[in-house]
Amino acid sequence: MTRPELFLDLVFVYAFINITHLMTARSAPNGLLQGALVLALMWRSWIGYAWLGNLVRLDCGARPVAVFAAAIAILLAAVAIPEVFVDQTSGLVGPLVFVVGFLAARIGSILIIIRARRRTEGSSLPTVRAWLPLTGSLPLLLCAALLPHHLPSGRIALTVQLLLFAIAIVIDYLGLRAPGSGTWRLVSVRHWAERHNLIMLIALGETIISLGTSRGFGDDHPITWSVLGGSALGFVVVAFLWWAYFDIASPAGEQALEHTPIPQRSRRARDAYSLLHLPMIAGLILVAFGLKKAVGAAPGGPPERWIGSDVAALYGGVVLYLLGLMAFEWRTVRRVGRGPVLGVVLVAGLAVPARTLSALGSLTLLAGVLVGLIVAHVTVLRRRHRQLHRGVAVTAGREVDATPEEIFLDLAFVYAFIQVTVLMTQHLSAVGLLKGLAVLALLWWSWVNYTWFTTTIRSADNARRLVIFAAVALTLMLGVALPQTFQYVAGGLPGPMVVVTSYAAARLLHLVAFWRVLRHDPGPRAVVARAAVPTGVGVSLLLCAVLTAPTTGDPLTPFTTACWIAAIAIDVGGGYLIGSRNWRLHSVSRWMGRFNLIILIALGQAVISTGFAASDPPIVLATFVAVALSAALISALWWIYVGSDVVVAERFVELRTNRRRGALARDAYAYLHLFLVVGLVLVAFGLRTTLPRPGHDLDATATIGQVTLAGGIVAYLLADQLIWQRARRPVRRRGTANLVVAALAPLTILLPILWALAVLTVLLTVAHLLGRAETPAVESVLGERT
Repeated sequence: MTRPELFLDLVFVYAFINITHLMTARSAPNGLLQGALVLALMWRSWIGYAWLGNLVRLDCGARPVAVFAAAIAILLAAVAIPEVFVDQTSGLVGPLVFVVGFLAARIGSILIIIRARRRTEGSSLPTVRAWLPLTGSLPLLLCAALLPHHLPSGRIALTVQLLLFAIAIVIDYLGLRAPGSGTWRLVSVRHWAERHNLIMLIALGETIISLGTSRGFGDDHPITWSVLGGSALGFVVVAFLWWAYFDIASPAGEQALEHTPIPQRSRRARDAYSLLHLPMIAGLILVAFGLKKAVGAAPGGPPERWIGSDVAALYGGVVLYLLGLMAFEWRTVRRVGRGPVLGVVLVAGLAVPARTLSALGSLTLLAGVLVGLIVAHVTVLRRRHRQLHRGVAVTAGREVDATPEEIFLDLAFVYAFIQVTVLMTQHLSAVGLLKGLAVLALLWWSWVNYTWFTTTIRSADNARRLVIFAAVALTLMLGVALPQTFQYVAGGLPGPMVVVTSYAAARLLHLVAFWRVLRHDPGPRAVVARAAVPTGVGVSLLLCAVLTAPTTGDPLTPFTTACWIAAIAIDVGGGYLIGSRNWRLHSVSRWMGRFNLIILIALGQAVISTGFAASDPPIVLATFVAVALSAALISALWWIYVGSDVVVAERFVELRTNRRRGALARDAYAYLHLFLVVGLVLVAFGLRTTLPRPGHDLDATATIGQVTLAGGIVAYLLADQLIWQRARRPVRRRGTANLVVAALAPLTILLPILWALAVLTVLLTVAHLLGRAETPAVESVLGERT
């Protein structure tokens, strides 16, 4: 997969979140029906780019610009999702904004393939059929957006709108027959499977974010045992759904597609992936909706009703997901697993008694059933399970930049990063920013250590998966309490203690897992023992800080503040106690790929923060423009990073000793990448607090959010320069351009936010273009990674 495709998928995280919000804000069954229609359209847009990326490389020439433009269009459509069926009386026409964004993305994918085919084959005839369904659905979608305004408001207008959307969707999906009829051929089975694996992980990550935000973004709701327990049970449900797809079904489907004769391959790829993955995605959206309602209805959360439709959504989402999985397995390998069949029977059968239980009772029953299914697989059905595992061992064991469980862990950090910006937003001061950055440093170091673990221990056994799943659960618990890291809310558990104990448990889990796996190798075990010293001291200081803090008022006294500072310095700085020779890299490509992905994750949370900032209806033109400029700004930051990644890869190729490679990996990635993430989190905070919204003065200047936005860009550019210098690369024209932008960025606080965003985007784009001549070609370097 190429970087533009990864960035595009991160925009769909926000789109899926907004679909869940749309369903939550409407009464059943209207909310479920409306959410299903919007999901079908967003999935159709994603399918177009999945086929496009399989046919042509999207990171060459001007195509990345086109893909990022499409990402902006999709983001604008996602922002308008809450108003697709209930337009506000003021502002832009919400349904029209959504439809135009969707159509722009759809048309963009067709134009890119036409241009690519014309240059390689001299003809665009194979793409003519791609226009046919769009020409039929386009007028219907436009009518659905505009016609209700000319009808009496009420049920008739809504019914007409829903009917027009449904007919348009049917026509557009009929166009999926084109790739299977000989006009387009599947080029790469591996790319095709990886793209769908990633979008499944994106949808699973959206359920984690929806679970964590079930109580809203705020620090005023107490954290109770029922809230933490509900979050843990919800995670068990999500983990089972991950396991059901990625344990056997995903590698088996890819392997079967590779062995399919070429004439039938495109048709099977269309059926098994483009079509049959939709019910699985829909099931995950329903599960996210049900989990959001269940945890929201738990004692200690905001007042939410737990009604029969919520139970039906939660249990029905799991059933729909498993039915889609069964259909996928049948279409690819002509086999239906016993586990999914048993799961459908049990979950559907228990949905009726679950209606009589409380929210946590229903969730506990569901989680218990799903855990029982996993236990059955590793006990009663273990012989069949192992046989299937052996059959897909080659496909499942291929070298990749990140395994599905690692990406699952990264998506939990998306939620945690978002919560860091929430913490900053609730304390709009320099002290509030420092508090957020303190927690961010701990999150970063936890992620680095798990990356070290997963890139060193490359086996994909169940023990490794359990360690990563436990880390995801602890990160989720930490994220739930993160806005209350430095305060106590009456009636709930102490937020500082929840955060620190979750972090301590995650760090202890990492050390114990590493020690256990390396128990027969005294050399690496000594490294783990040495790493445990700063970790133990840092965690002890954090516990001392929360245990000695006053339980009323501000828990940060001079003593507790000193404990926090010392804990972060000792724990995070402990990487230098290990010694550069012990930062051994089994695969440079894997190590770099993991950090590439976390930077994309940080960019993705900036996109999500932008969407949240613009989500308050009605949608006004200023908000519309600000979202587009923000997305362009985030894209420019990504392309600046791509240049740095390439030169570090070039430096890795030059180094011949493990010690020097380890030192470069430690300095350029484990530490200097932290400042890149700090810059991106500050940018996300700035965008979240400064984007123009209805009732706000667009000419306001010099807010703390705008200062933070400029500061985040300065931190990002300076970290980029330090990475180049650590890679021993000249930073002549590129360095001068970046330093000029860093010097000019603080001056933008004197401008209104829209002008500031425009100026910063232009400056960053110019800096990137000026520095391209000093950056080696991506393909020439990344292909040499070892």
